[in-house]
Amino acid sequence: MSELIDRVVIVTGAAQGIGEAIARTLAGEGARLVLADLQGDKLAHVAGSLRDTGVEVATIAMDIAVPGEARRMARAAVDAFGSIDALVNNAGLDAPPGHASEIDEEHWRHVIDVDLSGAWWCTRAVLPTMRAQARGRIVNVSSLSARLATPESSPAYAAAKAGLIGLTISLSAQLEGEGILVNAITPGSTGSTGRPVPPELRSLYQAVLPLGFGGPQPVADAVRFLLDASGRWLSGAVLNVSGGALRGL
Repeated sequence: MSELIDRVVIVTGAAQGIGEAIARTLAGEGARLVLADLQGDKLAHVAGSLRDTGVEVATIAMDIAVPGEARRMARAAVDAFGSIDALVNNAGLDAPPGHASEIDEEHWRHVIDVDLSGAWWCTRAVLPTMRAQARGRIVNVSSLSARLATPESSPAYAAAKAGLIGLTISLSAQLEGEGILVNAITPGSTGSTGRPVPPELRSLYQAVLPLGFGGPQPVADAVRFLLDASGRWLSGAVLNVSGGALRGL
């Protein structure tokens, strides 16, 4: 039996793509969900479809780059369900283009604020509840770009996603003694922007990914693994979920 039954899990960036896949996968395991996203209308649609199947869902439209919004998210979770058992820091900008010679201060700060600082604000917001419970799981969704950047993607994005790995490792060392396990996932190309993957892009993924195009579901499965009993002995781990695009790390 899944240990996720009735567990309260916050998923950020849950309105589409990887976040939606995570939400639906955890719902299938019996979790109670707090879904957060900047896109309120899309979030409401995902939540409504889950409620139609009997899943307990609370939603919060928020900007993770704003510390006060993260605190509001944590309060909403406790108000709705009385606890916070897990946080999945999935929300973030998809890899924006940008060359080092062109990146201005606004671009750098925006990418770092959303893709790195946002995960920290959300983590900081849930820690008091998790520490009081003496248990919790936190999963940070990083990216293959942290270790295998492409010339087209912004260095700010690679830096933010690499920062998530550093944050994961540091937090795990500080929190595992309190029953809070912190791990990360580095997805490869999932095509999960919320829009259908064009046939030509799907063909490209099939050609370059040794295990073929998996979409967002393998990432959702990895999150489930880390949050369920299977993840009870993992702390500070970085799971490479890239379809074989990267090996050895």
